Amino acid sequence: WLAQGSCPLAMWSAVAPGMAASLRRPLFLRSVSRRWDAGQALRQLTTVRVAGVPEHFNAPFLLARDRGLFAAQGIDFQWLTTPQGTGKMADMLAADEVDMAVLVSEGAVANVAKGAANKIVGTHVQSPLRLGIHVKGGRKITSVKELRGKVFGVSRMGSNSHLMSYVLGHQQGWEPKKDVPLRIIDTLKGAQAAMAAGEIDVFVWERFTTKHLVDSGEWNFVGELPSPWHPFLFVASESSLVKLSPELRKVVEITRPICEEFKANENESTYRYLAEHHGLDRTDAIDWLDSTQWACRTTVARETLEKTQDALLSIGVLEAKKDAEGLIASSLCELV
Repeated sequence: WLAQGSCPLAMWSAVAPGMAASLRRPLFLRSVSRRWDAGQALRQLTTVRVAGVPEHFNAPFLLARDRGLFAAQGIDFQWLTTPQGTGKMADMLAADEVDMAVLVSEGAVANVAKGAANKIVGTHVQSPLRLGIHVKGGRKITSVKELRGKVFGVSRMGSNSHLMSYVLGHQQGWEPKKDVPLRIIDTLKGAQAAMAAGEIDVFVWERFTTKHLVDSGEWNFVGELPSPWHPFLFVASESSLVKLSPELRKVVEITRPICEEFKANENESTYRYLAEHHGLDRTDAIDWLDSTQWACRTTVARETLEKTQDALLSIGVLEAKKDAEGLIASSLCELV
C-alpha cells in the first residue's frame, strides 16, 4: 500500500533515514531498524506515556513502537496496557501516571464534562464499537428483555461497561439505577470469576475480545450493542498539554499510517496478527476488520460530543451539557 502512495514515504525518509525502505516490506516481515546509538538516543528522547486497553484497536501503537518510529522522532513512547478500562485510565490521568489515554467516547466525555483536569485531543476509531451482551453459559436467557433487574458486572464506576449497561437499560425503557444493578469486577478475568460464581448475571464488553469465551461455552452471547457514536477518543491531562502538545500530536501522526496499513491487511498479515495476539480465527478477524475504521487524528466530530452528552444526560451520568468547544484542547484538536 505504501508503494501506491497512501502514506508519504518521503516523510519517513526525512525523519528516519533507512526507515522508508523498511516500511516497504509487509507489516510483519519487518525487523526494527536501529541506525542510531541507543544510549545517545535515549538521552535525547522526550517521554510520552499513553494508556489503553489490551484490545485489537490499539495494535498500531505497539507496532509503531516496536519499529522504532516514535524514537526516530525523538519520543520515548511508553505504552501502559490497562485491562481495567476507562475508569482506571481516568484515575491514571488524574494521578499524572500517564499523559494521554485512549478512552471510549462516553467515558471520555463524562470525565471531561464533569470537571476533570483533562481535555479531548482527537479521535482514534470512528466506526461503531460492537459490544457483546453476555450471560453465563447454559443459562436459559435468550433475549435482552429478560435481563431487567439482573446484576451487571462493570470494571469500574464510570467505565464503558458501566455507562453502556445504563445505555442498554435506557434503550429498553428501564430505569437504569433501579433495573440495572451493578457489581464492580475490575477486569475481564474478574468478570469471568464473578460470572462463574453467580455474583453477576450480565457483562457488556467488546464482543471480539470475549469471543473465545462464547466459543468455549463459558458464556452465552445474548445480543450486540453498537455504540451510537465514534467509540474511541484521545484524552490528555491539562498538565501534559502544557508540556507535551507537540509530542502528543506526533504520536497520533506517527500512528495513523500504521492504522491504515493494519486496515489494508497486506498478504493477510493483520489476520495473522489477530490470530496470534487476540485469538481470533479467520472468520472473526474478517468480521472485525471489515467493520473497523480508524481515524487516528487530532479532530473530533461535534456530533459525537453532542450525542454522547445527550445519552449521558438521559441516564443521569451528567447533570448538564457542556459546550463542545469546552471539552477539547483547541490548541491541539479541531472540531469537525
